[in-house]
Amino acid sequence: MKGRSVGFIIKLILLVTSCFGQSPQPTSPAHYVEIKLPPEVISDSFFARYVLAGQDFGGWAQPPRGVSSYGISTTLEGHPATGIKAILYAPGCAIQILDLRLSGSDNPQYSFICQAMRTVGVQGVLIKSDRLYGHKVKLQANYIARWAPPFLGLDADIVTGIPVGDVAYVSAEGRFRLVIPALSQDPLAGTSDHPGELQIWARDDASDAVIAKLIPTEPQSIKTRMGGLKVQNEYPSEIVFTPCAASTAQVHDRIGFARRPDIRDACDP
Repeated sequence: MKGRSVGFIIKLILLVTSCFGQSPQPTSPAHYVEIKLPPEVISDSFFARYVLAGQDFGGWAQPPRGVSSYGISTTLEGHPATGIKAILYAPGCAIQILDLRLSGSDNPQYSFICQAMRTVGVQGVLIKSDRLYGHKVKLQANYIARWAPPFLGLDADIVTGIPVGDVAYVSAEGRFRLVIPALSQDPLAGTSDHPGELQIWARDDASDAVIAKLIPTEPQSIKTRMGGLKVQNEYPSEIVFTPCAASTAQVHDRIGFARRPDIRDACDP
């Protein structure tokens, strides 16, 4: 049983290595960090954004369904990395950070302990839905961690967004309800030295392509400078949102020609 477990971890290390920019190794990597998950965490919903010491960008890792642990290769350009930093999240749990020095002589384990978080509701009404260009969309909230670049050692322009809460759909009347974690109570996201915001994105229900970002337009008091929602204990009973179309959002007429968006800026309220 132990041999099967080690083999499975190595398989996942190779998967993460090949997907996120490190050169795949011809044999099993000798250096990795094993992340252990508690039984209450559904493994394929787990999120990890990591950077090895010496990397300019790093990568993301998400294990498949039904596993209790997975490994991230810590080999960089053929040599063991001297450290790893990561932001870890699982639905229903508080955000955690990982900051490990690596010696190269062992493969450390880290246990993700789920600190349960309550949820809050965001009640929205969508106006100017023509800016969705006829797409049937699903809505997903993302927590934008503005504190992530300095922690991970990345350029400030590299955004770290964590998908949070359930997917929601817009009713025929333009209304929707998102259930999201109460990030104001999160030990990291809820503190003044860890700034962040919530952004709501509309994705095509079939292709998952980003169609628009929903900008809160009323009340203005909950809107951030970058067009997101402030992290708060609770939200108004109704928030008005306007789509800000993604630059790739185009629809085609029945002949096949792409239709241009309205001449006005699609992000105007």
